[in-house]
Amino acid sequence: MPPLSRLLFLALIFIIPLNAGLCPAMEVPRQVIVVVTGSWSDAAGTLYRFEKRADQWERTGEAAKVVVGENGMGWGAGSPEAGTAQPVKKEGDRKAPAGIFPLLGEMGYGACPPAAAGLPCERITEDTRCVDDPASAFYNRILKEGELGAPAAGLWKSAEQMRLPDDRYKKLVVVGYNRPKPQPGAGSCIFMHIWRAPGSATMGCTAMAEKDLDEVIGWLRADRHPALVQLPMPVYRERWQELGLPAPEMLAQAGDQPKDKDMHPALVDATGIVPGLVVDMRYATPDNFTGKRVYECNRCFLREATARKLAMAQAELKKEGFALKAWDCYRPLSVQKIFWALVPDPRYVADPAKGSKHNRGTAVDVTMVDSKGKDAAMPTRFDDFTPRAFRASNDFPPEVLKNRKTLENAMKNAGFEPLPSEWWHFDDNDWQAYEILDINICR
Repeated sequence: MPPLSRLLFLALIFIIPLNAGLCPAMEVPRQVIVVVTGSWSDAAGTLYRFEKRADQWERTGEAAKVVVGENGMGWGAGSPEAGTAQPVKKEGDRKAPAGIFPLLGEMGYGACPPAAAGLPCERITEDTRCVDDPASAFYNRILKEGELGAPAAGLWKSAEQMRLPDDRYKKLVVVGYNRPKPQPGAGSCIFMHIWRAPGSATMGCTAMAEKDLDEVIGWLRADRHPALVQLPMPVYRERWQELGLPAPEMLAQAGDQPKDKDMHPALVDATGIVPGLVVDMRYATPDNFTGKRVYECNRCFLREATARKLAMAQAELKKEGFALKAWDCYRPLSVQKIFWALVPDPRYVADPAKGSKHNRGTAVDVTMVDSKGKDAAMPTRFDDFTPRAFRASNDFPPEVLKNRKTLENAMKNAGFEPLPSEWWHFDDNDWQAYEILDINICR
């Protein structure tokens, strides 16, 4: 098997264009690693592995939690989406590239495995560099200074030293991004590597726990032409079919989630992520269907990725002169059991045996307020367990119907799914990635 450095310099590696399916200029991948995040701005994501057998994608192994760039993702170099309203990857923007990219080989601090192993491999030494200077002729190339045959001084202004004082690059997979003819400034030195700490975002790479990276490396095979797919989940849902990728329902099957306790980000106070969010937790007051105060505090807690989606909806509503008001967010499972005992009707209250999206921190009950903080006219009050709360109910004044649609559109555009029986309830489309919790958030 040829050394990885030779492949990096000589192989004609192409980015797969996202508007033309799998590019015929390269071997069609039969192993695909799919990484999806909640939105363009999310750093937290989930990794799934697929292998094509008899022209059908099959999932393999467990899902794994990963992190991408600190500022989320942007379309990769050469993407036809460049120039649209969606973000584009640039050097130094702390975004991971979105798109489909070949996986070139393995690198690490230790000795390479036997040649029969899955990917080409090269050892990282003290003089291994990845050049990130867009003005350099060596931009986005991995090389060893000692092999240049001349002093490196003047060949670039900046280059990443790959032998780090920590274990991030102890083992890694080289992603074939912005190759073989790099576009200056489009981004460089993209790897899959070990994260600095659980949930700690990167400068643009994809990182994960060491044990998960070990599974990925052990699974990859060069003769299967592996590729990395990275997209926000809403984009994946729009593009998977034309790209010949696994169907979205294969990514997160019922009950499927990463098993490691560190795989889920902690619940966060949504007001720290959603500017101007009005919090009116009805279960922290007697003004709810129980007639009693159930929560100990008036605070909205959510998964971080869900809160960031809510911030997207808030930004859209701001253009219309509105802001979000939260009536309910994370709900402990113990509270769900109380509600089910009072209203055992799955149209309005989820059976605690299966759990609610609220119990995962991935659902919100919201309405709108105007610029003066006044509630927008809506179909019903909160917790109206009648058909009038159904989204299909249209016997309302035009203003009410318009407000309901404005709220629904903003939430759907941000990655939420509306509940048909409650106009105020919205589920994060990626709720499957999170487990049910029963914790006291007000302590």
